[in-house]
Amino acid sequence: AMSVVVVTDASAAIAPERVADMGIRILPLHVLSGESEYIDYGTGYQADRFVKEGVTTSGPSVGEVREVLAAAVAEADGDGVVVITMSSHLSSTYSTAVAQAALMDAGITVVDSRCIDMAMGFGVLEAARLARAGASADEVAEAARQVLDGAEGFFCVATLDHLRAGGRVSALAKLLGGALQIVPVLRLQDGRIVSERKTRTVSRARDQLAALASQHLGNRPARVAVHHVEAPEAAEHVAALVKEEFPQLQELVIGPFGGTIAAHLGPGAVGVAVAPALVDGADPA
Repeated sequence: AMSVVVVTDASAAIAPERVADMGIRILPLHVLSGESEYIDYGTGYQADRFVKEGVTTSGPSVGEVREVLAAAVAEADGDGVVVITMSSHLSSTYSTAVAQAALMDAGITVVDSRCIDMAMGFGVLEAARLARAGASADEVAEAARQVLDGAEGFFCVATLDHLRAGGRVSALAKLLGGALQIVPVLRLQDGRIVSERKTRTVSRARDQLAALASQHLGNRPARVAVHHVEAPEAAEHVAALVKEEFPQLQELVIGPFGGTIAAHLGPGAVGVAVAPALVDGADPA
């Protein structure tokens, strides 16, 4: 029997083997650096190739979106397609998907996650679990929204240069200035990057990520991801703090930021993405 097909974009940072295992389809993103262009399919590519200043990123082309959606519609065979994209404030992916879905008129639901990385990825995985269990497209989209409504990301960068170069923090850069050597803890709040608090050192900023994520989620059952750009030791340190802060931890994932996001954050960035685990959702074996 066919089932609902779940589509997301390459910023979800879901491990490639889980993407394959759950039958999730991926909209590609683009990383442009000088003369070279890399198409990011979210297949676990390491960001070091592009972690330098002057990198720009873009969403999928109209043709790419149409191609992925058409394949998903064919596979779903009438059961419906649910597309979950990164925050519409950070990328054109959502608006392109909405426009193409409307043109195709084939039972495609598009959800703006208002998140990135595994804050979005956990919602995508919940959707895929329900699709696998035979749920309807409405049920799949609703489960994703429930997870995404409680999802949040907290992160810090080792340098503001990349964010500044990518134009993602013009207001933040002005706010912080270069002079004071302030390290911000950043938050993805309702789809936008905001400064949560300011610290003096990168290590102090990293030490606060798990506690902030825990405050956000409260005592709900939690799925947590620790992301990093070229900073595996820092990620392990933050993961240990996550285990202390989340006694109700149901799942912990440690892995790199998605390539497109990594290009904007720069080396040394670390993040904690958190999402509620839906109590009635059966846990994966």
